[in-house]
Amino acid sequence: MEFPQRELDKKLRGWWQRKTHSPLRRRVPDPRKTGGTVFDIQPAIASQEVVQIIVEIERLLGFKLDTSRIIKRGGYQTVDEFVTHILPQLQSRFNKHYAVPQGAAKGTGGVRVHAN
Repeated sequence: MEFPQRELDKKLRGWWQRKTHSPLRRRVPDPRKTGGTVFDIQPAIASQEVVQIIVEIERLLGFKLDTSRIIKRGGYQTVDEFVTHILPQLQSRFNKHYAVPQGAAKGTGGVRVHAN
């Protein structure tokens, strides 16, 4: 099974787009320029919100993910930051989950050895 990188990239970017361009999302000018408060410097997408897309991705990958080890605390400011952080995390978990034991992919000259 091959890691579905393109499909995941598209899914992550699409999800980000829907979340950040929602008409319900509060638009705040840069607080460094307007003298805002600490509440105005919240990330574009909070880490808690990312759990929603991880649940969808679990269905695509076929196994459960530990979100506390994948999602960056504090959230993400940009879509590129989000995707470049999440994709390697997903690929690492995918590779561990679907790992093929060393040498199992290659034949051993017609002889199969089974470890007990």
